[in-house]
Amino acid sequence: MRHLLVFILSVFLSHQICAQTYYGNVVDSLNKPVAFANVIAQQADSALIVGTVTDEKGDFILKLKNADSFDLTISFVGYITWHKKIAPAKSANLGTIVLSEEKTQLEGIEILAKRPSIHKEVDRLVFEVRNSIASVGGDAIDVLKKTPGVRIQQDEVEIIGRKGVRVLVNGRMSPLTGEDLSNYLHTLTSDNITKIEVITNPPAKYEAEGNSGLINIVLKKAKIDYFSGLVRSTYQKSTYSTFNLGGDLTYQKNKWATFFNIEGSDGSIHADEDNEIMFPDQNWNTETDIRYYRKQISGRAGADYDLSNHITFGVQYMGAVSRPDDGENTETKVLASDQTIDSLLQTKAYSDNDNYYHDFNGHFIANLDSSGRKVAIDLDYLVYSTDLNRTFTTRTLIENADPINSETFQNVSHLDLESFTSRVDVEWPTGFAALGFGGKLSFIKNRSDLSAYKMIRHVMVEDEAQSNIFEYNENTEALYTSASKSINKWDFKLGLRIEFTQTEGNSLTLSKVNENNYYKLFPTAYVTFNANDVHSFSFDYGKRISRPGYSKLNPFRWYSNPYSYTEGNPFLQPSFVDNFELSHLYKDNLSTALYISLTDDGSDQITLANSDNNIQATVMRNFLQEYSIGWSQSHTFGFKWIETYWQYDLNYTKIKSDLANTRAEQEGFNFYLELDNSFYLNANHTLLGELNFWYSAPGVSGIDKITESYAADIAFKSLCLNKDLQLALVVTDIFKTDRRTINSVVNGLSQKYNNYYDNRRLKFSASYRFGNRKLKNTQKRLSNEEERNRL
Repeated sequence: MRHLLVFILSVFLSHQICAQTYYGNVVDSLNKPVAFANVIAQQADSALIVGTVTDEKGDFILKLKNADSFDLTISFVGYITWHKKIAPAKSANLGTIVLSEEKTQLEGIEILAKRPSIHKEVDRLVFEVRNSIASVGGDAIDVLKKTPGVRIQQDEVEIIGRKGVRVLVNGRMSPLTGEDLSNYLHTLTSDNITKIEVITNPPAKYEAEGNSGLINIVLKKAKIDYFSGLVRSTYQKSTYSTFNLGGDLTYQKNKWATFFNIEGSDGSIHADEDNEIMFPDQNWNTETDIRYYRKQISGRAGADYDLSNHITFGVQYMGAVSRPDDGENTETKVLASDQTIDSLLQTKAYSDNDNYYHDFNGHFIANLDSSGRKVAIDLDYLVYSTDLNRTFTTRTLIENADPINSETFQNVSHLDLESFTSRVDVEWPTGFAALGFGGKLSFIKNRSDLSAYKMIRHVMVEDEAQSNIFEYNENTEALYTSASKSINKWDFKLGLRIEFTQTEGNSLTLSKVNENNYYKLFPTAYVTFNANDVHSFSFDYGKRISRPGYSKLNPFRWYSNPYSYTEGNPFLQPSFVDNFELSHLYKDNLSTALYISLTDDGSDQITLANSDNNIQATVMRNFLQEYSIGWSQSHTFGFKWIETYWQYDLNYTKIKSDLANTRAEQEGFNFYLELDNSFYLNANHTLLGELNFWYSAPGVSGIDKITESYAADIAFKSLCLNKDLQLALVVTDIFKTDRRTINSVVNGLSQKYNNYYDNRRLKFSASYRFGNRKLKNTQKRLSNEEERNRL
């Protein structure tokens, strides 16, 4: 359609000014547009007639005045120059022109010369997506699978050597986490992604919360007005089925930029949770079958308005309503010392859960001058609520006999959370260095009301000893400053963030108040030395804080039977982490990193089994000191039809425990290997395949020892209707081997856990994009991303 309009316009102009018009489209061998290629028209004696460059779509238009035949030359760095003799015409469509990559011979193997795919900036590693098969016919999840140092499992994003990750889009933090984040990343098409930035040690500008890195997804920008939409659906089959349906609309006109998104999902997954606890005279073997229901509707909407060329303000709403219910069937075999069955505990449970959240954001950006000085202000208000009603009945039996006892219990919990957050960020480049500074204020109120009931003579009677009303307030004030400077081949960046935190936990039922006021300094430092075009060396350091999630502070008890429960800890304290990393980049591809991580006052979940009454309490405690040193590498290589990406991580970890009833020390190695292979299955590059494999060796985590696990995945992808329609078929964990056994010793009692969460899945997805496809992302980095991440 676009070429037709260009043709009509060209014919009209040729009649008006007696000019000759030639137009065409330039692509590479992967059928991707070659932007900014030189298009030169020359006479036979090489004298220049006229010249231009291709736009972002690879399109060009040449206008000549009464020229005879001429030589047309199209060139771009990394490609063989294209030449052709063009006959005179009033108007001509030269069609699609393919530039071939320059080739060299290396010991009989044909290698394609490409632009660098990876380079190092002072505080981040940058992966140029355009040089990867991952940029064709996929989404952001597909691209992240090929990104050095990033690990994707079941659509969960991780950075190797870090516990968790936060995602930014065009430098703006996404407040989404978990399944919401995964769904959003599937909406970002790979051909709209320019690069991925991996930040293992976040600079002072970002919250010090969490021992996690950052991933910044940089999208192509629209230069003209546009409208774009996307509809998509996914059907997933494991033990049960799950269906997702969603859509996006993005519109920009004049000074307005708006977007709208809605997602819906309905279905369930199956989980097996098996554990064994070895008491002195008995073994308790528990097998639990769980069906997790997933019903949710979520949405995002927002608008930005340009008051002038330098000032923009906007609003954004984000919210969701969900019902993550579950049903459980649990059987516990109590075995005597001779392994005969002493008794059985059979539990049937159902949890009715209703959640919602609403998040409102207002933002203001002012570009103060042409030197890059800028001020950004964000205001956020968040409300979150969850209601949980859990009922379970446990029968006690003797083998092959009638029940000797039956008990029914009910737990009811209501949680309300309210958060207000504001932040200011200033960028202030000077002649000496690029400065940055700003601050943040956060005010959080959290109230949980839980009640426990036991059925007595067919009536639910409240157990006041197990009921509680708990209030938690947290205020945080933060200031930061940073400076970066380049000197010849050296790049430097220093930052300092200070955070003041005041918390108060109040159990109204127990009349017990716990207050904690503290402040901490969080320094960051980065040094990069670009020795030459082959070698780049970097060092960075950062201090982080891991505050407990709100659910971990809730003292609500979750019973699986009368002898086993899980509860939060309202007096859980934050932990602190120091991260060091020395890295090397070779030929813009082979990435190597040596890292050290030191954790102080770390928290973990442990099961305290009491041999006197057989009660098994799974609780959160601060008790860990952890020291880890690791080595990781990644590399990508390939030819015309295949691209292989590999990475591995080897680390040695030593843990010290402050709890007397656990191992005082534990140490060991952890190893992870990943191989991802992408294929073109036809000459037009519209049919693609993937074969991926990962392996995790036996290792240690906290006070636990973990067995090996591994999995193989396969995928096929088809691009239709000018690549607007994308169809994909994916099978994950083909051999059902993504399953680990966790072993630990607490209170002198051996414990073993073996869980499997339906990871073998068949997934079919379809998406269709419409509009002019000149997309521009309007995801806003909210000021309360840390607070939302802890939900």
